[in-house]
Amino acid sequence: MNLSEIMTKELVTCTADETLTQAAKKMGDANVGSCPVVEGEQLVGLLTDRDIATRAVAKGLDPSTTKVSQVMTRDVITGHPQMSIEDACELLSENQIRRLPVVEGKKLVGFVALADLAIDVDEEEMVAETLHKISMPSKW
Repeated sequence: MNLSEIMTKELVTCTADETLTQAAKKMGDANVGSCPVVEGEQLVGLLTDRDIATRAVAKGLDPSTTKVSQVMTRDVITGHPQMSIEDACELLSENQIRRLPVVEGKKLVGFVALADLAIDVDEEEMVAETLHKISMPSKW
């Protein structure tokens, strides 16, 4: 099975010029913890609820005036539609991430969260191991 079979295709996205308040409202309305940042259809970054909390609010930045571009992750790790679930789990583990935008070229075509990978019993153990590796502290 590959990512194209399990990825979310109806995406909530934001732009780099939106304020954090605007992006957070979109994320809250959709009940998601992250928002791919796009220019047209091209992925240019990723904004997470944690980014808003740690890179903006905790540093005293005003979410109503701070732009997404100021706190988003720019070098986003991505998967591709034909990537296997096993390869996606390995990529998530290696990079200690829980979310994976799916792109074709630079065009954003979907999104996979760690929970999406646990689609059947055969993958449960692999996903559990991935979660364990993601949750381990980074080595300095």
